[in-house]
Formats: sequence, structure tokens, C-alpha cells
Amino acid sequence: MFRRSLVRTVHSRQMLAAAAGRRAVSSSSSSSSGSGKNNSKVNESATTAMEYKQQHPRQLRRLPRVETGTSAAEQAVTNILYNTPTAPKMQTERHILDCLAQDEPGVLSRVTGIMAARGFNIDTLVASKTEVPGLSRMTLVLKGPAIVMEQAKKQLEDLVPIWAVLDYSQTRIIERESLLVKVSILGPEADAETDADADAAFLDAQERLRALRQLSELFKGQVLDVGPSTAVVSLNAKSDRIDAFLKLVRPFGILEAVRSGIMAMPRAGSGTMFESEQAAPQASVSHADGPDLSNLPPS
Repeated sequence: MFRRSLVRTVHSRQMLAAAAGRRAVSSSSSSSSGSGKNNSKVNESATTAMEYKQQHPRQLRRLPRVETGTSAAEQAVTNILYNTPTAPKMQTERHILDCLAQDEPGVLSRVTGIMAARGFNIDTLVASKTEVPGLSRMTLVLKGPAIVMEQAKKQLEDLVPIWAVLDYSQTRIIERESLLVKVSILGPEADAETDADADAAFLDAQERLRALRQLSELFKGQVLDVGPSTAVVSLNAKSDRIDAFLKLVRPFGILEAVRSGIMAMPRAGSGTMFESEQAAPQASVSHADGPDLSNLPPS
């Protein structure tokens, strides 16, 4: 009995092994027959893509080169120059500064050096002593930007000999300038060969002197000196009136002219340098800050 069961077991195992072999053969044949149909799906897998990359290494394409010759550089520079907006010009204003300084050597050169370093062109400069011993006053008239002027004022105030710097640019001031001009009173035919010509030249000179005096009186000037051929006129007025007077006396023939420069002084009243002190608000008592009388008991 034992031998029969053992034989049956071995026989069954052999049958199972034979059946498994037939299944393997049939599966391999089916896979080989369907490999042609599923070829496209296999090529789309990640492994196939990696193999394709290894077999066909990628070559980097070169970018198109832009030829930058001399003409291209010139065109670029021209575009930058003409398309770049220009900086706004700073507004130039007329400034009048009054410096109170100690009367000692070298102060004037230091003041003018600061203005020159800032790029200011000084139109007029008047320096003289004051009624106080040891104190001098310098009046400068110049043109330049307001921002740069504030920096220059601070530098002037930092100088040791400078007591104070007053800015009269926005202040109501009295502005005067003195002029001395020497004018010819001879006519175009001044060379006289005979006595008659000399008399005619003399009469012509008198007529010209009379016209010069009338012109001086219109401008409130004064004829200080009269000679055989020249006359000296003095005028104290504003700068624009002096310019107008010089234009009118130019046909006479200006021989010499000297101008003192602008002298300035604030007007009395609200236009003085103490305007901020006069306009300071006075303290007022507010009743709202006091105790509330409604809370007090009736008297």
C-alpha cells in the first residue's frame, strides 16, 4: 500500500511539471508572436528613452552671432546720447549778501575764495569800515542757484572772523550805487585852425556841456568838474538807472567810468533784519485751559 501511494505521488508531480512546461512554452510563443504589435508601446518607455539619449548624444546649437562693427557701436552711442534726457537746469537767482566781519587782513580773500570754489561769479563787492571800531561790512552781489547759495552761506558763517551773514535777496532794501564818469564835451570838429573855428568849437563845447548838465539833472546827478575838453559827472542811483545814464551819455564820448558797486540796507518797518522778532506771536491766555466753573457749588 505504501509503495502504491508513493508511486501515485511521483506520477502526479511529473504530470504537474509537464503541464507547467507546456504553459511556459505556450506563453513564450504568444509573447513572441505579439511582440511586433506592442513594439510602439515599448519604445515609449523610460528605459528606451534613456537608451536613445545614450545612442544619440544631444549637440548644443550655437546662437546666431551679432556682428558688432564700428558702425553698430557708433549707432549705439548716438542713440544713448540723443535719447538720454538732459538734467534740468538749476534756476539762477540774484543774491545780495551782507557780511559783518572783524577788520583784519585776509578776510576779504577768504570770502571771495569760498564763493569762487562754489562757482559763483561776483558781480559787485563793496567792503568798508562801519561806525563800530574793528568791524567791517562787505556787500556781495552775485548770481547762482539757491541751493548752492545756502551751502556757501553756511561756509561763510563758519569762518572765524565773520560775525554774521545777512541775506537780503528776499528783503525790502534800499539799493544804491555810485558812478563817476568823465565825458568829452568837444565836438567832432574840435581842431581849429583859425580864430573863427576856435570860437565855433568853444560855443559847441558850451552847448554840449549844457546838454550834459540837463541830462544829469534828470537823473539827479551832479557835474563835479569841468575842463576845456572834459566834464566829470557823479551819479548815485540804482544799477539800472546808472546803466540807462551811461547809454545816454555814450554819444558824448565816455573817456573813463568807475562804479562803486551795490550798497544795500534794509528798509525801516517790516522789511528789517529783525522782522522775525517783531512778528513773533505773543502768548495769549486761553480760558479753555482754566477750571470749569459749572462744577463749582452755587455761591
